[in-house]
Amino acid sequence: MRYVITVFLAGLTAALASFGATVQAQDPLPLEAFATRPVMSNVALSPDGRYLAYRVAQNRTGDYYIEIRETDNLGADPVRLGSERMDITGFSWVSNEHLRVSFLQQVRNRIEGQNAGVFQSKQAIVRADGRGRFRELFDDVQLYSSLPDRPNEILIYSADVNYEDMNSDDIRNSGRSMSAIVPDFKILNVDTMRTQTYLRGVSMLGGYRLDNDGNVRIAQSFDPANRQSVYWHRAPGEDSEWVEFFRTDTEDRNSSFSIIDFDPSNPNMLFVSANRGQDTASIYEFNILTASFGERVFGYDMLDNVPHQDIDSGWFSTDPDTLGDLIGFVFYDADGERQVAFINPEEQALYQQLQATFPGKEVTISSRSRGSEMMVIHTVSGDDPGTYYLLADGQLQVIGNQRPTLPADALAHVEYIEYTARDGRRIPGYLTVPQGEGPFPLIVLPHGGPWVNFRTTGFDEWGQVLANNGYMVLEPLFRGTTGHGNDHWLSAFGEWGGAMSDDMDDGALYLVDQGLVDPDRIAMFGWSFGGYSAFAASIRTPQIYQCTIAGAGVGDPVEFRAFFTRNRFGRSILEEGYAGMNTIDRAADVNVPILVIHGALDQRVRLYHSEQFVDQLERFGKPHRFVVLEGADHFDNTLTFDHRMTLYSEMLGFLENDCGPGGL
Repeated sequence: MRYVITVFLAGLTAALASFGATVQAQDPLPLEAFATRPVMSNVALSPDGRYLAYRVAQNRTGDYYIEIRETDNLGADPVRLGSERMDITGFSWVSNEHLRVSFLQQVRNRIEGQNAGVFQSKQAIVRADGRGRFRELFDDVQLYSSLPDRPNEILIYSADVNYEDMNSDDIRNSGRSMSAIVPDFKILNVDTMRTQTYLRGVSMLGGYRLDNDGNVRIAQSFDPANRQSVYWHRAPGEDSEWVEFFRTDTEDRNSSFSIIDFDPSNPNMLFVSANRGQDTASIYEFNILTASFGERVFGYDMLDNVPHQDIDSGWFSTDPDTLGDLIGFVFYDADGERQVAFINPEEQALYQQLQATFPGKEVTISSRSRGSEMMVIHTVSGDDPGTYYLLADGQLQVIGNQRPTLPADALAHVEYIEYTARDGRRIPGYLTVPQGEGPFPLIVLPHGGPWVNFRTTGFDEWGQVLANNGYMVLEPLFRGTTGHGNDHWLSAFGEWGGAMSDDMDDGALYLVDQGLVDPDRIAMFGWSFGGYSAFAASIRTPQIYQCTIAGAGVGDPVEFRAFFTRNRFGRSILEEGYAGMNTIDRAADVNVPILVIHGALDQRVRLYHSEQFVDQLERFGKPHRFVVLEGADHFDNTLTFDHRMTLYSEMLGFLENDCGPGGL
């Protein structure tokens, strides 16, 4: 079958200021404006459109609760759901009357190992009208689907329990080892909290996928003898057997295969992302009955003036009747803006209209009622931290801005750039341009990961804090960043602190050559792998930085990868990829001042990485400052208002006062 791929290029460039254009500088905003947590997020309509719910902050530290209003009387007093014992992180509608709420809860007083921290994600079911209590779910529960034809019932994947017979303390204290129990697919009635088995689980299988009719059709396993991922399918129906249909070698770094979703028009056809001997991944048909590839449906080279990139993610419906159905494929245009190649012409026409309404914004339909009678529209850009709109009866009204403490005219524009590294490699990046006239002081801000597909011309809090205080910010997509072809990823293997850092330095030098940056006013700030990069940057020569700031930095990549290589998947890839400079062993070579910041409760990159590095700095008399964020974990959602105030004030104070002679 031939697919008609329709692409709407928003043409945002004309709506934006030209690259490097001068905007008159304003006084910096108070740091509280950035540290204050988003006022509103997670806005969603109930499937029938009766209710509008959103997560709302009680104060500048967050302390979120859920507010629910009736859409035909938005001015009436809302229902409020929340508890002092939980930090609500999100929710989703599971019926017209019920929500599944996600929250963080402190479950232990100390870290018990990597990725076994003090905080743990929990989930519960609650009524939208506020009656009744939060009914907590087991930690192993995965929500797979609501069931539109079965009101108040959802499909979950969980161990064999009936919530009706247990309270929250039973769930927390049951002593079950969930990993030792084979979960089953169950239908959970969110009114009674009773379950009935839908499909028995298989001990060796995981990674299940549903087709567009809600049938469990795809699963994945691992063959340890051959170190292969194995893909399985089954026909709809209770008694269907699982049949193997494809294998991939987990140690083969030159090929990729990932399932995007089922073809909405063919229940036995998948859309998959694979490179099939090419450098970049494209979208292909894949027939699960014949276990064969079909047509190449979409690749970056099918469009003009689109950068070299993998096509490996889908765009999905938010209509309750077709929730999760594939409607297109995501790619990024020559301006670094997210675009969608649609396979659904109705959705494509709708997005054209919305993009025309919000030029210069990244637009998403974050929620809608059945039949799309009402929609929640979300916009974001470099100078728009996020705004929600309600579209009903052809009328658009503002629901709220996520960050009202950050006025658009005080925020900086974000540009996509490309430059050439010293070995000729093309390096993409994002540049946040402060107000005022250059040349500017520069902060190189490498992303974490490092194997992540980092892309944003949208709002980035750290970049905006720095730009608001007069610093240009470069976020380079150095080698090792995924999404830019296999060679871009593989060329980073063993190059921690080597060629990966060269790419960062070369971006700074490119901006100097362009006349945008003062060569005597360059620093680096990074978190996680970015923190490692800041460690390495303080050591490398020739030195282009006046100082570096390392947040939650990995000190030794070999020690860090030890946890991950206990995993059975891709062990040799990690061993070869996560390798390079041991910055702790090289601390004697540090040659610029460094600020080291780390969360005391970091479960991903343990605090001892920074402690050992700082011990060596003290041993060799190197200029430094060490700040521990008490109560902070690794990830952004655990950094409170107070943590951010400390981070930003320490960072800006260090840049101004301690970053080389006279500061930056």
